[in-house]
Amino acid sequence: MRRIFRFVLMLCLATILACVVVGSLLLQDTPVLGPSAAPSAQDVADARQLLHGIRTASDNARVAPPILKTDTHQLNSALRLGARIIPGLRGEIDLSGKALIGAVSVPVPWISGQKWLNLTGRMPEFEGKLEVSEVTIGGRNMPPALMLWLFRTVANFGLGNRIGDTVLNAATQMSVHGEELTFRLSLDEMGKNGIMRGTFGALRGAEMPTSDEIEAYHLRIRAAMADGTLASTGSFMPYLRFTLSLAHVGDPSKPLPQRYTAAMLGLAKACGPGEFALIVGRLVFDKNEQVKTWPTSCDGVTLNGRTDTRRHFLISAALQSISNTGFAFSVGEFKELYDTISGAGGYDFTDIAANLSGIRLSNVLMAMQGEEWEGFLPRMAQDGDVIVSFDGIPSMMPQDAFVERFGDVDSPAYLEVLADIERRIDRLPLYR
Repeated sequence: MRRIFRFVLMLCLATILACVVVGSLLLQDTPVLGPSAAPSAQDVADARQLLHGIRTASDNARVAPPILKTDTHQLNSALRLGARIIPGLRGEIDLSGKALIGAVSVPVPWISGQKWLNLTGRMPEFEGKLEVSEVTIGGRNMPPALMLWLFRTVANFGLGNRIGDTVLNAATQMSVHGEELTFRLSLDEMGKNGIMRGTFGALRGAEMPTSDEIEAYHLRIRAAMADGTLASTGSFMPYLRFTLSLAHVGDPSKPLPQRYTAAMLGLAKACGPGEFALIVGRLVFDKNEQVKTWPTSCDGVTLNGRTDTRRHFLISAALQSISNTGFAFSVGEFKELYDTISGAGGYDFTDIAANLSGIRLSNVLMAMQGEEWEGFLPRMAQDGDVIVSFDGIPSMMPQDAFVERFGDVDSPAYLEVLADIERRIDRLPLYR
């Protein structure tokens, strides 16, 4: 036993020493890129178009060549949104002749304070197999083949579902035509599902519930709607209490947070907005599932007297259960930015208040043990128990009005409104 303990101790020390040595060689004191600009409404529109292009190409692969056409504007918009989700991330993509070049700076906590992992790379046009001609880390040239192998191995084992293989094999051709990039994709439904499942699992820090688990809750909720247990009008609170009760008494072999996640995803499938399917994809919505005409719907169900508030609260609570606060909040924030240019009315902080209220409920419930739920759930009686009042919260500002008052989503004035909403949530009796 003493020998085993000594071996484990030496292995841990060797690992720490190796990390320190590698970090000292590759980490740098400053980033190679300046701070990312705050995402704009146009960034959200560009990123949505990119996502839609990927989904359309792969969904239609059997009837048309899976071709994606994009440009560096869309790719950089996606990076700016990514930097909103992962604080401190900096990224930039450009074209150089017939090659795509990129740089990324990632902040890394270090012994002597924060350092930066700086990566740059060059991807020339390719046919058949993705190629990288240059890679540098920390200003040091690295063998491109070795870096691709390392990425594949880490992603495969770190995220599961052989995601490294899926990502590196997702495109079989890249060509450059002026400012436009054309990719031939090979990303099928299973590939997309594997990437989504692995990504959300990594953000969540735990295994994702299966689609069968989610569908079981969805069908129980639909059955309660059909037999009148859950009314088609009125408050959303009966739906929430019913779903949480299902999770509470669910399969005891599954951890409570996993049952909660499956139940909330099932509820979001029944009563969430259409955008929910675009975000979670085949994790929840099976392409081969027959379209069903349900006898009742949630269209008349409200929270704080509004149907859109119910959708915002629910999707944020569900996304928080499968990811983290950065992702769940950013999705709602991006939607509000997009609304300033889409004709939907403008940036509405009351929607943000609904998002943050849903995120808080998920955080609290997922941190509780089963016996704590028993005392908590009965206290969720009225709308005001789980969501803040909208009195005094700015609402529905078109782009010009939003920019004039707040500038962007990094401004002190904007952050103060968010802080005020969080303080209001803190004062809800449920969380005191």
